[in-house]
Amino acid sequence: MIIGTDLRSWLDDGAGQRRSRTGTDAFATTWNEGPHHHAFAAAMAACGGRDAEAVAAAIRSRFEDEAWVRDLIDSLAAALRRDPHFEPPFRHMNSDIHRGLVVYEDEYASIAIGVTDIHQLAAKKSARSGRGSINFSGHVELLKFVKAGGARLAFWAAPPITESFSAATAGRCVRAGERPIADGEILQVDGRCESFVIAHAAANLFVLQATVKTDCAPVGVEYDKATGDYVGCSAADDSASRIQMITTLLRKLGCEAAFPAIADFLDHPSFFVRWHVMRELLGLDAGAALPHLKRMAARDPHPETRRAARTALDRIAAAPRTQRKAA
Repeated sequence: MIIGTDLRSWLDDGAGQRRSRTGTDAFATTWNEGPHHHAFAAAMAACGGRDAEAVAAAIRSRFEDEAWVRDLIDSLAAALRRDPHFEPPFRHMNSDIHRGLVVYEDEYASIAIGVTDIHQLAAKKSARSGRGSINFSGHVELLKFVKAGGARLAFWAAPPITESFSAATAGRCVRAGERPIADGEILQVDGRCESFVIAHAAANLFVLQATVKTDCAPVGVEYDKATGDYVGCSAADDSASRIQMITTLLRKLGCEAAFPAIADFLDHPSFFVRWHVMRELLGLDAGAALPHLKRMAARDPHPETRRAARTALDRIAAAPRTQRKAA
């Protein structure tokens, strides 16, 4: 109740809100211009994003020194003591069991600090009654378990996710062992063919997590935990997801003027993006999309995309003339 009263008072206090925003802006400036942020930027610049292994090695050098973590947490705590309404100037990275803040990001990697809640983890395991999914992110990831919480990790392996990935090549995932994790341990996981789940933990985990953007797979892949069977895939790259979202929005808005701009994405390197764009073009203007669909059916480099395009052409050809016009 006291917190609720304080919050209502703050919402009515324009000057207080401005002070909070000023504090957040000042914190962001201090962090972005400070030595720890610059050290990450220098490490990334030195490796030049040559490949995923080089980026991971550069991040490992920074993860081995925990001074920056202590300094950042101390600074955040001090800011909250000065102003209980202080909002950290970092993007949130949250899931049903994990809460984190992205404290560094560039074209090669993103780095977050966060806590995994064992109570939420236990509730999730109980709700699923042993079932669930094993997800392969498609990215190389580096994790430092600053506080491992007495955790045991179960590891899984699957066929590598390549540019020619399809449901036919997904295979099955298999369990690859289980072991305890020690405080301070750094773990590198190749999400293109490796994954893990927390099998057990005695306390909350405090984790540094780096996601390498270089050499990522075109998709992340999900398998059924109980059977190891392939379930589905989704974009591993944020830009691919944004393209899919924007093209769908333009189609729903009926924005026919955007047709040429959307069609440019038919040359996207990811096969699933090309097919998603084609579906949206068909929904926007089927007549204008038909020549593109014929080219995709004949020349797309991915077999599943060619097959999907040919199936769409067959359905269009089999449809009554009135339906073809409305399609």
